[in-house]
Amino acid sequence: MSNLALRYLGNSPRLYTGVGSQRGDTIVLENCAAGCGLYGPYVNLPRGQYHAFVRFAPHGRQQGRGLIDVCRGMDAQIITSARFDLAKTNGSHEIGINFRLSAEASQCQVRLQCAAGVSATIESLEIEFRDVDSASIETTVRDGIGDRTVSPPFVRLSRIRRLKRFIDHPIADARLRVEKIRTGELPEQVEAILTRELPKQIGVMFYQPNDIVAGTAAGEYMAASNPLARDFLHPEYQKFCRIYHEQMTLHRKQWEFAFIYERLRKAGVLCPGTRGLGFGVGTEKLPSFFASLGIHITATDAAPGQNWAGSSDVSDHKSRLFQPDMIDLESFDNRVSFEYCDMNDIPSHLTDYDFCWSSCSFEHLGNLQRGIDFVINSVEQSLKVGGVACHTTELNLSSDDKTIETGGTVIYRKKDLERLCRTLIERGHWVEPLRIEPGTLPPDYFVDVPPHSHNPHLKLLLGSYVATSVGLVVRRGR
Repeated sequence: MSNLALRYLGNSPRLYTGVGSQRGDTIVLENCAAGCGLYGPYVNLPRGQYHAFVRFAPHGRQQGRGLIDVCRGMDAQIITSARFDLAKTNGSHEIGINFRLSAEASQCQVRLQCAAGVSATIESLEIEFRDVDSASIETTVRDGIGDRTVSPPFVRLSRIRRLKRFIDHPIADARLRVEKIRTGELPEQVEAILTRELPKQIGVMFYQPNDIVAGTAAGEYMAASNPLARDFLHPEYQKFCRIYHEQMTLHRKQWEFAFIYERLRKAGVLCPGTRGLGFGVGTEKLPSFFASLGIHITATDAAPGQNWAGSSDVSDHKSRLFQPDMIDLESFDNRVSFEYCDMNDIPSHLTDYDFCWSSCSFEHLGNLQRGIDFVINSVEQSLKVGGVACHTTELNLSSDDKTIETGGTVIYRKKDLERLCRTLIERGHWVEPLRIEPGTLPPDYFVDVPPHSHNPHLKLLLGSYVATSVGLVVRRGR
């Protein structure tokens, strides 16, 4: 076991609060409204077992209940969560939670989801390394927001805490298993708390368009390169949701899949017998969906320990792509193959495809330039002449100057993508003009801030930047 931990004080630029305030070197919650009392630090962590805990000032008042959870990724995938009651800490001035990562994870955060009435003064957040390979700590742990000026705040555990951890350790695995069993319903409990408490605080509700009003919008469909609320209400989007076997939800990820389908359909490459190549597919439905149209698909993702699917081998990963409501198993096996692929070094045998795609993948390649190089290589190396590439990524809506340039997730500025489009045109390819629009409906101006509600989720806060999805379409010209 390592004797290292990451310690973030209350005034750290990597800790945030939605319903409290930062005062001096602490975060203060005073009979707060329901919401997120603490979230952060968005740090990249290697695989292994951890213990995260929030420490409170001993002189401050502690009262109230809620949930503590651990999430990873920009979409805040919950790893584990547990209830807390500050009135039942038995004299302790901290609450903690164990969690395990089966693979390297980016943008990890610990959150305190508070019911109304919580009071506490937060001194620090610590993440202890338990059963983590020491060598991987130095190579993996880094600021998940991509700020090179921020060094991970490592501290060595005191002898007392190391002894306490040793005493606790024999039952840690059992406690973790119990937590996992208990937490099956906890995400819904978070929603129940907020649903119950928030109307008391604000007295209004935000209507979320659904299938009842789907298909009512007229005019152009997906005319912009970024998701707009009007697209979700268009009859063509309703048709997509029907054949994709999903209900309409105001989420940019669903829009990305619809955008990729729409652009490839209009390009005439979604025909029986054509060949498609997917990059960074994770566990998305598109491989099964395209195969159901009679297309032969090569699906790829990063190697085990690097992809978010948590697969153990090629066969395991391929099985996770099978969608029985879209295609029968025999046809799926005949039309879909899977292999691991480093998007920074596309294997030479992946070539001569009619189309290729990726959905918010190339912003995870380490820096802005690597993503740009990938898009060019996907066109010139993977496609036949006349083939079409369709990729989506993150777009910075806050600044065309400052952005996250390196790290686990980068955010492309409009000028970065315009430069990429010019380069592709200069190299002899056709590029769909980049068209960024603000939208005209209320959900277009809703920014989903951590902890993300995911509906509506057309725009979100990444670090200090408002971001959204954007789609690129390129046809190989030579």
